[in-house]
Amino acid sequence: MVAAAVAAVLSALALPGAATAQVPAGFFGVVPQGPVSEADLDRMEGTVETLRVPVEWFAVEARRGVADFAALDRLLGATAERGIRVLPVVSGTPAWLRPSPALPPLGATGLRAYAGFLRALVRRYGAGGRFWDGRAVRLPVRAWQVWNEPNFPAFWRPKPSPWGYAKLLRVAAAAIRGADPKARVVLAGVAPIVGSMKPWTFLRRLYAVPGVSRWFDVAAVHPYSVTLRGTVAQIILARRAMVAAGDARTPLVVGELAVASRGSEPTSFVRGEAEQAAYLAAAFDLLTRGRGRWRLAGLYWYGWQDSDRADAFCAFCEGSGLMRLDGTAKPAWAAYRAAVARAR
Repeated sequence: MVAAAVAAVLSALALPGAATAQVPAGFFGVVPQGPVSEADLDRMEGTVETLRVPVEWFAVEARRGVADFAALDRLLGATAERGIRVLPVVSGTPAWLRPSPALPPLGATGLRAYAGFLRALVRRYGAGGRFWDGRAVRLPVRAWQVWNEPNFPAFWRPKPSPWGYAKLLRVAAAAIRGADPKARVVLAGVAPIVGSMKPWTFLRRLYAVPGVSRWFDVAAVHPYSVTLRGTVAQIILARRAMVAAGDARTPLVVGELAVASRGSEPTSFVRGEAEQAAYLAAAFDLLTRGRGRWRLAGLYWYGWQDSDRADAFCAFCEGSGLMRLDGTAKPAWAAYRAAVARAR
């Protein structure tokens, strides 16, 4: 079934038989759903090229002006030793600013605080960052993602606001580039969630803010769909919004993509282990082959491991991992490894 769908999409899009240019280093990634162990990183080494890591501001700086970087230090040191890049996703307003992490820090005080937190992160982990002093292996963070899914009320309350996000983005870009002029600013990934602003609508309205295209270097989408055609359609719609805004050359990252082997509720995204693996193989091959056409700069699977907690906003995410709850690999991990090997 999946193979037939791939053939149909390839035929419709008239994609070439192979990518027109070499797939760049760091292209293939995963998103963890929880803590990542040394054993996890050992398994990723040589295959997973980028780890897209949530950096929750409210957890790192629970008290104003007092940041606890211990967990990030351990992770960044361990990933560097294995040659795995990290894309931090910096979001989540602390309680000393707003009563909910999903309330963005858009007031003057909040914007200054968010900018300060970003500067601290870049000065610690970016190029020339203090964290790398004296370390035998250095792999500085060179790209930073500003927030997550701001088109979804669960992450941006009380309701999505492209204008509000642009306000945050402008301050964030200045802070990141001020600390590391060569760092890349990655736009928050936007996802097709029921009841939320459509990703392409959000992008279209975001581009309507004067000057916004100067405040980021890479755009991002989370084109979840139960069909490959649906995934491709979302990428095309996002690209059309970018082209219409005169931003055709900016790269685009697929920051999350998944179907699950199990879920907390019946949904078409829950396929069982064999179909999850088949979907991953087909999607990765299709998007890798279409990378040049859509200017894709990265492709990340969500997530690395299953979760034992139901997600209030996602009925399938707990079972979307490449690893089972007991740490054993699903067939999807073999499919992921094979897809990366084919591209290399």
